[in-house]
Amino acid sequence: MNEQNSTIYKNKSRRVKAANNIDDDQIILTTRARIARNIAGFRFSSINNETEKKEILDLVKSTFFSLSRNKGYSFYTMNKLSKTQRKLLVERHLISYEMTLKISGKGFILRGDSSEMGKAISIMINEEDHLRIQSIIPGLNIYRSYNEVMKIEKDLEKKLNFSYDKNFGYLTACPTNLGTSLRVSVIVHLPAIVVSSKIEDFIKKLSKINCTIRGYFGENSEVLGNLFQIANQVSLGKYEDQIIDEMNAICLNIIDEEKNAKDFLRKKKHENIEDSIFRSYGMLKYAKMLSFGESLELLSMLRLGLDIDVIKNIKPFDFHNLIGILGDSNILASYGKDIKLKIEDVDKIRASLIRERILKGFDKNV
Repeated sequence: MNEQNSTIYKNKSRRVKAANNIDDDQIILTTRARIARNIAGFRFSSINNETEKKEILDLVKSTFFSLSRNKGYSFYTMNKLSKTQRKLLVERHLISYEMTLKISGKGFILRGDSSEMGKAISIMINEEDHLRIQSIIPGLNIYRSYNEVMKIEKDLEKKLNFSYDKNFGYLTACPTNLGTSLRVSVIVHLPAIVVSSKIEDFIKKLSKINCTIRGYFGENSEVLGNLFQIANQVSLGKYEDQIIDEMNAICLNIIDEEKNAKDFLRKKKHENIEDSIFRSYGMLKYAKMLSFGESLELLSMLRLGLDIDVIKNIKPFDFHNLIGILGDSNILASYGKDIKLKIEDVDKIRASLIRERILKGFDKNV
């Protein structure tokens, strides 16, 4: 084992402790385990026709709900959801952006509340692969998330014949998903690493150990609010337990690096960083309109200010929950039921929500 891998594995023994640490949950915001499966006898989603898609959709739906343990789940077809509902599901990471394109023949099965940023299981049907099974849990919960996905997969495999090759493992539409097809991804909030100018080296280190680093909404998305999506890049040639052990160890090291960066900032008290934190506070307190991206940037700095003791007497807030509340689609779904909201109306509501949720009654003697 080389020196890099030795560093990755050094914190394996802390896996349980990390999952239960409240402060760590403000660094690793969510964990998602996801697997891809295709049903033997059907062409991949990219080349099959509407009839095949409908057959796959009906087959998965009937098979899933015939299993006695699958209670509390709901089934949805994409073409029966409004544009706002589809966007909201993407914002919550319950479905992919891919699912909102060419929606005919696509559907998903969901357990969880799409109006909250909490624990959820979703099964996307006719995305890039016939099935994408994923479990999302707040905080660092790789083992639990993976186990929930595999329970569903094993139940379905009793009745469905998944495409498999003894040399390549599970066959998928994209070669990068061959093998176990397991992807473990986490949403991380890293303001201290970013403002300490360490993010470039941080990304390089993760790339060297075959991790992908993307923006909050995944592939091709920009980085907002110092939020990153980090996932394993390789599933071929590795066993599932190897992937989840490696990702858990990587996450523990990410937590340590962000904490160390916060400790450094707490001791040094750089004026330019303090200025940025107080400017963010002022904008959040007085701005009449705030876009989603701007809100995340400002809230990220405010959260950092709380963590490194620059700002006090502000109500502690869960950054992850606020992300869900402040999204455009959530505001449209919550406040635009009776009236048609304009973009400026959404931005006004967002600014007001921030003041009500964080600053109201807690902003004296900052």
